[in-house]
Amino acid sequence: MVPLLDLSQNECALLLELLERERADLHCEIRHTRFADVRDVLREKRCLVEALLNKIQQTSPEVSETQLDPL
Repeated sequence: MVPLLDLSQNECALLLELLERERADLHCEIRHTRFADVRDVLREKRCLVEALLNKIQQTSPEVSETQLDPL
């Protein structure tokens, strides 16, 4: 088992943003992939990304409603 990460609110928000972007990119890749085996691998990856998104949103619902602080 992997130990829990101790992330700040900004780090969680950034992680959510990156995962959302990856999910959108995967959607496009899946649609444009011609090979079924590659498409299956991409679908599995999308499921993992969505599971991570759900876990983060469930454990830190306030993060999904906030924006990143400007640098």
